[in-house]
Amino acid sequence: MTSVIPPRLLYNIPMQNTPVFSQFYKTLNPAQKQAVDTIEGPVIVIAGPGTGKTTILTLRIANILLKTDTAPENILALTFTESGAYVMRRKLLEIIGASAYKVNIHTFHGFAEKIIQEYPDYFPRIIGSKIITDAEQIKIIEKLVQSRDIEILRPYGDPIYYVRSILSEIHILKRENISPKDLLKSIKNSQKEEKELSKTEAEKILKRDEKNKELALIYERYEAKLAEQKFYDFDDMLIELIKAMEKEQIFKLMLQESYHYILADEHQDANASQNRILELLVDFHDSPNLFIVGDDKQAIYRFQGASLENFLYFKDKYLSLIHI
Repeated sequence: MTSVIPPRLLYNIPMQNTPVFSQFYKTLNPAQKQAVDTIEGPVIVIAGPGTGKTTILTLRIANILLKTDTAPENILALTFTESGAYVMRRKLLEIIGASAYKVNIHTFHGFAEKIIQEYPDYFPRIIGSKIITDAEQIKIIEKLVQSRDIEILRPYGDPIYYVRSILSEIHILKRENISPKDLLKSIKNSQKEEKELSKTEAEKILKRDEKNKELALIYERYEAKLAEQKFYDFDDMLIELIKAMEKEQIFKLMLQESYHYILADEHQDANASQNRILELLVDFHDSPNLFIVGDDKQAIYRFQGASLENFLYFKDKYLSLIHI
């Protein structure tokens, strides 16, 4: 893969004032130093296992604080697990001291939860609701498949056979930021392509589409039931944050003004909803201060909505790569 690195101003590090930073910085190779020093504009770092991805990210945060007048609370670092967030905070604490507690370091869901709590008026769907349990989700789907207009996903021999599969598919759709209407739209587009296929292939796609039509119907009713019963599921926090930023321009601008530098670690695990949140947070500027770190080799296989396409989306958008 060809690296395309836009012109940047590379800074000299004030080593005498930052002994811990200096100690870590001296161990970096030239590409790693470039990733740490390039603090302005969009940067995607491609790094394999054992290349110090999280260390590079935390050193870059320290460098931002050294080289700019940015306050720690105006930096947002996102990762995908609580353990990842803990490791990031611990490393940053070692480098910059107590200021590390002021830097916003969250999982994507933790960040969404924080914003929902800080700006409740923008989240009427969730405020006053409670997180739904797995058992409650299954109970709702079991009732929904009993509807008379559900046939394929309610087999005669075992009416609840597809319940867990339906719930799993709904979660995948949410992670991909696909609504019931989006799913129906994709089915219609698929039907247009059937004319160009062989009879066998067309029949196979037709059966799949009929199944997905029922899935879209159940998905829509499931969402209505959650709202009616004052429930929301884990994925709804991201979906509602996306909806609020897309609908309320002032709200989105407030968030953009709060976070001047945004960094995402282990981005090969990103799904479409998480990518959309990053995109909305930085879309005010043509060349935003967005720093993404990940391993493209680990992103080849889809896992919980993650894919190589999601990881490389910003690379295609900004054409800024550094290999370390």
